[in-house]
Amino acid sequence: MKKKRKTVKNPRVPRTRAGGEWTEARFWGFLRTGLRQMSRRFPPIARQVRAKYRRENESENRRLKWEYFCSSCGEWFPEKETQVEHTTACGSLKSWEEFKTFAERLFVEVEELRIFCLTCHEEKTKQEKEDRKNDAQ
Repeated sequence: MKKKRKTVKNPRVPRTRAGGEWTEARFWGFLRTGLRQMSRRFPPIARQVRAKYRRENESENRRLKWEYFCSSCGEWFPEKETQVEHTTACGSLKSWEEFKTFAERLFVEVEELRIFCLTCHEEKTKQEKEDRKNDAQ
């Protein structure tokens, strides 16, 4: 059975994309998400940087083959507990003028990447968001 779409009679924000269904913010979020998902398969991000920051498992968990070094706190973690981080923030993508810069910063070589544990990555991301918010004011 086909699902019926909810239509907004008086939208607060103009829906100028996708035949009047998406706002500008939704459109740029869609492109940003797609590019980030593609970047996860880019070899420097997917494999090469992880190979640079790994060692054989030294923990008691025998199922774990590799451990990865956090560039921030200096501890070793399983792959599930790490994130690949860009040394230069990719920035936002809210217009076609920003597209080239965003893509160039997103698809970088190993030298521009590092590994962070989830805690350090979350703290760094939170700090960057606060800095951007303070810069905007």
